[in-house]
Amino acid sequence: MKYHLPLILYDPECPMCLRFKQGLEYLDKNLTFVSARDEAVYEKFPELSRQECLEKVHLITTEKKIISGPEVVDYLLHSLPGVSKLAWLLDNDQGKKVKDYFYQKVEELRELTNKKDNCGQCSRDDGSKK
Repeated sequence: MKYHLPLILYDPECPMCLRFKQGLEYLDKNLTFVSARDEAVYEKFPELSRQECLEKVHLITTEKKIISGPEVVDYLLHSLPGVSKLAWLLDNDQGKKVKDYFYQKVEELRELTNKKDNCGQCSRDDGSKK
């Protein structure tokens, strides 16, 4: 299967991931989204780890470079036309701290949402429903 780059891997079973995907689709129609649960993407990009992709966001750039976590935020800030105009606000030490703090808090919320005791809709690590 051929994938249009840049490509973002996301977890379609995570409500927060779906919301971010919807927001990014609204901002940029050129981004491609693929489920991190789709085995075909790991055949095409064997350097990806399914477990790591389910734990944090991964993006494959047009140059086929793989980035993850906060690096994806940086990439999107500088490449999305509507957002890039404001990227300069985060291009200093204080802005970086704010961005890192925000990313950390979003990750904590995502983890809480995906815990099997707190989210009956989410799958466990073994792929089965609770």
